[in-house]
Amino acid sequence: MLLSFAAGAGDAFVFVQLGGVFTANMTGSLVLSGLTSRPAYGALLSGAVTALGAFLIAVYLASKVAPRRSGADWCRVRRVMATVVALNVVVLIMISVSPAPNSMVRLLVLAASAAAMGAQTAAAKRAEPGGVTTTFVTGTLTSLAQDAADGSIKHAAVRLGVVGMLVLGALTASAVMWSDARMGPAVAVVATALATLTLPKSRPSDTTG
Repeated sequence: MLLSFAAGAGDAFVFVQLGGVFTANMTGSLVLSGLTSRPAYGALLSGAVTALGAFLIAVYLASKVAPRRSGADWCRVRRVMATVVALNVVVLIMISVSPAPNSMVRLLVLAASAAAMGAQTAAAKRAEPGGVTTTFVTGTLTSLAQDAADGSIKHAAVRLGVVGMLVLGALTASAVMWSDARMGPAVAVVATALATLTLPKSRPSDTTG
């Protein structure tokens, strides 16, 4: 739920401050990239492509660091999450130094944010096999509704919590940016750091079947 909070905060900051794209919700960015009538469409498209590429590369690399069924333990997940925190700190530093970034800096910030969200997604999926995602909630909502149709409430509480925390993260980042637009990424930094600190030290149970 902390990671979902961070994703909501990160997307809120990026959407408002960096050209109306997302770095966690790739589906949203792909849809936005098709809106050719939007003002500054070229900048929007370049941002969406940059975010998508960085996200996918980060998912791949993070999944290599914490592989499935190969002795991957919480230590490896923690390494990925430490990288996520570092990337979010990079975003915070870059936007603090350059609050009105030029095109190149904007793309670098988008890439760092998307890489953080991609690595976070991979880490969360390794740690939580119950159909819960932290960077987008359509799949989580689908799993929740399907389980309800099947008469199961397994994972329902955490799924609902994840959805709520995504919205809360966006609201919190919006409130912080109201005071200082540069501090939007700080919300994601704090949330991902707390999530990393709360990871257990024992090996996660492999329930992926």
